[in-house]
Amino acid sequence: MAMRCTRRGSLWLLAFVAAMMLCLTLAFALALYPKAEGITVYEDQGVTVDASHADQGYVMVRHTPSDKALKLRLTKGEQTYTYDLPADGRYETYPLNMGSGTYQVQVFRQISGKRYANDASLRLKAEIADETIPYLYPNQFVWYTPDSAAVAMGETLCAGLTSDADKLDAVRRYVVDHILYDYIQAETVQSGYLPAVDEILAGGKGICFDYAALTACMLRTQGVPTKLVIGYADRIYHAWNDVLVDGEWRRIDTTAEANNMKVKRYTQERIY
Repeated sequence: MAMRCTRRGSLWLLAFVAAMMLCLTLAFALALYPKAEGITVYEDQGVTVDASHADQGYVMVRHTPSDKALKLRLTKGEQTYTYDLPADGRYETYPLNMGSGTYQVQVFRQISGKRYANDASLRLKAEIADETIPYLYPNQFVWYTPDSAAVAMGETLCAGLTSDADKLDAVRRYVVDHILYDYIQAETVQSGYLPAVDEILAGGKGICFDYAALTACMLRTQGVPTKLVIGYADRIYHAWNDVLVDGEWRRIDTTAEANNMKVKRYTQERIY
């Protein structure tokens, strides 16, 4: 029997499609992505720091192509964060996670082995609009793009959800139920390892760093400020998340929950 499409049915279908498009538009609107717009730029010895959006809690840094490894150091007061800097000349995104104020930016070039020499040094002032906003953007430790499968999964999991608490619950349950702990990787992981959220999602396994990065990706792109925290769970070096819900930061440890870990004490060292 042929199906008849009535005027009422057509209107209902159009309304449904419009509603779905609106939901997708709103989901994409929640996600924030870094841009090197060249409005505020600092340069020194081949290093370019684009601070056009320092008020949004990030800078983008690049170095002219180098055949040696490079390190970036961000210092504010007594706090210091050290990162790898790509040697291929592309921009990398780094969070200004130490709050508003003056940051010293230093770049070091490898001489040999673990020996590095200071290649460039400059200062920039950041007035960050909101202390939570660095945790809504991707950065070197929690990297994703609009085309990332993990971003699409976050949109699927949170479709129709309006509260941050519900979004957190949906993402947390998915990560706990679908990501297995990779014991082999835990034994062989090398210094400098960075999570690739789409590989974690596709492979369905990872270490604590991966659990935390995937969780942060899916929540940040849904407008929920999420920190990736590195420190100690009791005496074990570990990574977890702090998620802002109803004005309070909640500790979320999907690795512990998925693997029945009982942690008595968390000691925070670094936040990304």
